[in-house]
Amino acid sequence: MMALSQKTAKIWLIITEYPLAAIPSSGYLRCSLTTAVKKLLEKGNNFVITESENKQENSHDIEVFFNPLQTNNQLYRASLSRQLAAGLPPDIEQTSLKDEPKDWFIKTADFGDDYDRILQHRDGEFTQLLEDIARYHQIFQQGYDKIILIRPTTYTGYDIQLTSAMQCLGYTKEQFQFIIVQPIELYAFHKPTQQIHRIPDIAPTELLKAVSMDALRWYCLRVPLTEVAPINISTAGKPTPQDSLYRVQSAYLRCCTLLQQAHQQGIIHLETNGGGGEISPTEIAPKLMSLADYVWESPDAATLANLLQAVPKILEQSATEIAPHLVCRHLEAIGETSLSWLDSLSLNPQNCALLLATKQTIFELLENVLAIACPESTFPDSNPIFVKFSED
Repeated sequence: MMALSQKTAKIWLIITEYPLAAIPSSGYLRCSLTTAVKKLLEKGNNFVITESENKQENSHDIEVFFNPLQTNNQLYRASLSRQLAAGLPPDIEQTSLKDEPKDWFIKTADFGDDYDRILQHRDGEFTQLLEDIARYHQIFQQGYDKIILIRPTTYTGYDIQLTSAMQCLGYTKEQFQFIIVQPIELYAFHKPTQQIHRIPDIAPTELLKAVSMDALRWYCLRVPLTEVAPINISTAGKPTPQDSLYRVQSAYLRCCTLLQQAHQQGIIHLETNGGGGEISPTEIAPKLMSLADYVWESPDAATLANLLQAVPKILEQSATEIAPHLVCRHLEAIGETSLSWLDSLSLNPQNCALLLATKQTIFELLENVLAIACPESTFPDSNPIFVKFSED
């Protein structure tokens, strides 16, 4: 239901994978929480692999790669880069610098870099840039359609160099994406002034004493990866109506409770995967119509049904744009609409169908995309639940 129908790409995803004890700052911590990107891409039926999953060594001979590259019109050999030579006499290479050793440059300035970059120094030493483009070129040669690098802000600047160099080799921005994840900005409530104040960064292990990993993941992902993520450690993840994650989780739990009530009242019959005599989807299909087939009496119910039906498109957009915040914000909209609708809900088969779809959608997006735990419900097995409506 959630996945798209066609396989779109074979993707090599390079994400930061540090053990918690080795993470130097909250900026690296936020970057390491981007594992949700892999799940988003896979929801689009992409084949996604990370470096840690690839057991094959990616060895490459820099010399073998570089020799044929020297004939590329995006490379040149000179004593000065084009940018430095531009302010000197036109014949500088043939006069004053004619005996000077030469470097190999790549024309990254043609693709947004400040100036051309060196691939091989005059003493024959290769640069990190050459080693990296050789490595990523080899990955493309293995049949991958796209490479996505996700890195913390310590790589700012190098992202432009590397992206420009890959474009010099003919790879597009869509094929090679380098995403710099902005850090977390911490806030806390100051009792003496009764105000929220920005506070200095604290070690990840200390931060996790104030904010749960689920709440931290939520607040890191609900803001675009390329923007700073503000987190109020006084309220994030706390059971208050102001906390967005708590409201989404509350909507899920209320759906579970109401479905259980409907079961107890004989309106529907619930069975989980863990029980015997399970009801198969084909048996319940005649009673479980698509949400689009219902006529909703409540405006909130109609809005909620539309939000649920829009989930595949949101997943597709989020995967295409590498934007997990779109999933978080859609979940917020589902949660808010659900809570408004549930306040005036009457239990009947039609509303139970919407309750079930809401519960399953929240579970799918929280648990299986964002890797955030849903609260425990009264059901023996939270997901999935099969429903059979009572006969009239």
